[in-house]
Amino acid sequence: MKPLTPRAVLETLVIISVALAASAWLAQGAETERPSDALTGTWAARMKLESNGVAPFAILTTEAWDHAAGGLKTGAWWNSLLGFGVELDTAKLGWWQGGRFMMQANWVENLHDGVCFDNYTGGFNPVSGIMAGDQLRVFNLYYQQSRRDDAVMLKVGQIAVDDDFMGSDYTGLFLNSAFGAMPSQVGTPLATSCGNPPAFPIYSVAAPGICLALHPSEPLSTPLGRYYGRPGFDVPDDHGFNWASQTSPELGLFWESSYRYKLARRPATLRFGLSYHTGPVDDFSGSTAGDPPATTQTVPNFYLIHDLELLADREGKTKLGLFARGGITPQPDRSMVAAYVDGGLNWSAPLPGRPHDVAGVGVSYTRFGGDFQASTGPDGVASAETTIELTYKAQMTRWMALQADLQVLFNPAVNPSSGARETATILGLRAEMAF
Repeated sequence: MKPLTPRAVLETLVIISVALAASAWLAQGAETERPSDALTGTWAARMKLESNGVAPFAILTTEAWDHAAGGLKTGAWWNSLLGFGVELDTAKLGWWQGGRFMMQANWVENLHDGVCFDNYTGGFNPVSGIMAGDQLRVFNLYYQQSRRDDAVMLKVGQIAVDDDFMGSDYTGLFLNSAFGAMPSQVGTPLATSCGNPPAFPIYSVAAPGICLALHPSEPLSTPLGRYYGRPGFDVPDDHGFNWASQTSPELGLFWESSYRYKLARRPATLRFGLSYHTGPVDDFSGSTAGDPPATTQTVPNFYLIHDLELLADREGKTKLGLFARGGITPQPDRSMVAAYVDGGLNWSAPLPGRPHDVAGVGVSYTRFGGDFQASTGPDGVASAETTIELTYKAQMTRWMALQADLQVLFNPAVNPSSGARETATILGLRAEMAF
């Protein structure tokens, strides 16, 4: 009998998750009273640990995809992410008030090694925000201290930028990666001459950083982040600390300010922010396909986010929520993404008897820099890429959610067989289980 490999274990977990999802669907949401609970949430051993300040966690997310038409080639795909770790509450441990330690690792597996689903769709933005190369990697590893009822929060350690910036109250529902970390802010890697690693630590690599969040009053909040500007590559031999081998001590900086207010007597939140990197970046002006671009200094990239509650139920919970985000790079010759905008709606409890389900429709538009577009050649990126996403997330049990997804991708890369940019249609199914 052959020993089980890590990949075989993940494939088994994928099969189990699909079986569990089917069983949960037949259960018709009978356990939706506590949707945030984990499968082991009521186990005596776990409850004892949490009461003493030790909260282990493990979340398995598996996705199955079918590229039904268009793009580069049709075909099926699966990918999985197991995020696990432990959170320590220093107050419950008897140390000091307002503190917590977070230790998190990610295990990612895909259908194929060295190939990604983008090779099927031809899209710039991955269809899922959890897609990454096969890996077992330490991710977040930090200490957080809060004071004065969270009026001041300090986070220090190995951190991912997108945990604290560019967020919306409603975009987390959508699977396409563009609805997460905004491409206009983090979509440009560093200069090719420097090895072309990502400029900011976002999923799936984190890096040393410090984040200070100020909440002086109820409507106002301002986080500021300073991070190591060379987090390393998404490669299998990066176990979470490849930033240590990056030579240039460059910085990635983020600032955001949010204001909560009433618009037409409905709750709304406005966020304004910027990102800046101190290292050299590619200057695509004057470069041609196949030639490495020159390097230059970047400028701050700005973004704006607006959330609005359109409708609430009798208990005051959001029933219908609207979001809009936009980002711009003032000098598009130095960026892959010159501008980005998205928007959409969340509809909570759309069906009777399903109080924890959420449906959504979202549209994202990624405008590429003209010089970058030219550098990719006639079969590379178009002037812009647009994605429409329809999704429905069903809370099947208190510890499992099942999410169906449809994405239509306009203007992907040129299909070599037809010589045209063929609109891609992608179907997806996600199962998420909290243990």
